[in-house]
Amino acid sequence: MKKHIVKLLVLFGIILLIWALGTLSKSSPSTLEGLMDSYANPGLKLKIGSPFSGTVLVAKNGKVVFHEAYGESNIKTKSFNTINTKFGIGSLTKQFTAMLAMQLVEKNQLRLNDTISKFLPYLPKEIVDNITIHQLLANTSGLSHYQGLEAIGVDYEKFIDTQYSPKSLAQLIGKTKLINTLDKTYHYSSLGYHLLGVILEEVSGKSYAELLNTAIVQPLGLKNTGFADNTFVAQELAQGYRYKEVYGLNALTSKNGGKITKAPFRDQSTTYAAGGIYSTTIDLFIWSEAVKSHKLLSQELTQKMLTPNKDGYCYGWERNWSELIEENSKVQLFSHGGALSGNSAFIALYDDETTIIYLANVNKIKADKIIHHIYLLTNNLKDEYQLKGYPNWSSYSLFMEEGGMSALNDYFNRLSKHCGYKINPSHSSMRGIMSMYLEEKKFDVADSLKNVFITSHNPNETMLNNIGYYFLNSDTPEFALSFFENNTQKHPYSSNAWDSLGEAYLTNHEYKKAIEYYTKAIEIGKKIKHKSLKLYQDNLKIALDISKN
Repeated sequence: MKKHIVKLLVLFGIILLIWALGTLSKSSPSTLEGLMDSYANPGLKLKIGSPFSGTVLVAKNGKVVFHEAYGESNIKTKSFNTINTKFGIGSLTKQFTAMLAMQLVEKNQLRLNDTISKFLPYLPKEIVDNITIHQLLANTSGLSHYQGLEAIGVDYEKFIDTQYSPKSLAQLIGKTKLINTLDKTYHYSSLGYHLLGVILEEVSGKSYAELLNTAIVQPLGLKNTGFADNTFVAQELAQGYRYKEVYGLNALTSKNGGKITKAPFRDQSTTYAAGGIYSTTIDLFIWSEAVKSHKLLSQELTQKMLTPNKDGYCYGWERNWSELIEENSKVQLFSHGGALSGNSAFIALYDDETTIIYLANVNKIKADKIIHHIYLLTNNLKDEYQLKGYPNWSSYSLFMEEGGMSALNDYFNRLSKHCGYKINPSHSSMRGIMSMYLEEKKFDVADSLKNVFITSHNPNETMLNNIGYYFLNSDTPEFALSFFENNTQKHPYSSNAWDSLGEAYLTNHEYKKAIEYYTKAIEIGKKIKHKSLKLYQDNLKIALDISKN
């Protein structure tokens, strides 16, 4: 029996080796067709996150040079994507909402410095008396993203399955807590864009769908763009799917090295003005050309709409996304991404008149990778424009040899200059550098970097949780405590944050605190009937049992 197992393991190892060598031996694609074929099948060879299923459009100097479709729009019915397939575009919706707002500004029906009390007087004074239209558009209102719903007892999964009127959605958002000082800090907030949608309806006297249709869709002659009801979305749009990598023998027997599952449906009233529009790549191209040519808005107000604010965010657009600038420091661009119910979308308008748009119905796509490589092939460029000087932190000696923290700071100062706003090292880079210093027993430096990360890098709840668990599972679990503690300070109404803090103290053998924080997680979880409530209760039981022993 043992011999058979050994033979099977050897055979499996040989198959894996042959597969890996075959993949590595293939040369990089030299055409857009070849590149997209490699993304679609096997999909992982160039590390874009999942096999590409959707449509791609590339244009140069206002003319389409590439437009193709890949994959299935519905796996169950075996329907294939075409270049006219409609997709949910997620947060690309925000640029349409921004345009609608600026059009009303142009008509003197709205002012950027108006506070929202003028339009939504039924919301709490701390929100309506202080937040302006500009702050909503620039994501500097202090409003949270969807994580803020849990703080008021609303489970996100239940939220996306509930139908709201625009006013009831605004009233729900009015109950959330401000998480940042107004106009001081950038914090991406779909809730802010939902409020913009409600304001647009109040000012125009039209529904969001009707205003979109009369102010943008009809004037541009867009054939497959709009904001529709649940029935239309379910029947007419590409079905969204989620992709998860699998490993070992499963990777060899599965299609594209992973498992694809249907994404849950989301009620359109919760996607609304922040993410509810559907479109096609050709319609989005027509839209992008109209934005650049001032067809819908004066040049002056278009320039205002595309002026970077905090962290490079304009109104519904982002200037010089750092992930792309790091890959190619010679470019400048406006862009935005979107993700919704298994769909992924991205639009990139480069200053050199290169336009790249993709819509996909299998997520998660690494937008920076796919956009970067499409740009290179479109312009016949080699991949040699990456910003130089990033010190290698794979080892302490190599890091110090290449300049250490001084070189790292210089690199990000130069990157910030290229982007036009302050860029910090990614949380994964900071995690690796802190870990490197911990391995060298340089605890003071590691603590200093941790404080800089927490206080200056504006990490969100997910980032703090992820980096906390990284160190909790390392040789220095006590180093993780500050990340989890800060998370509960920033997000005191998050049951998950308290549960993670409980686990951190349990791991560090501080059982009394672990029990206290697990209990806190359960209290919050019960209020919103959180899907992980049983897990929290099981964790508390484990902590109680261990403390008794």
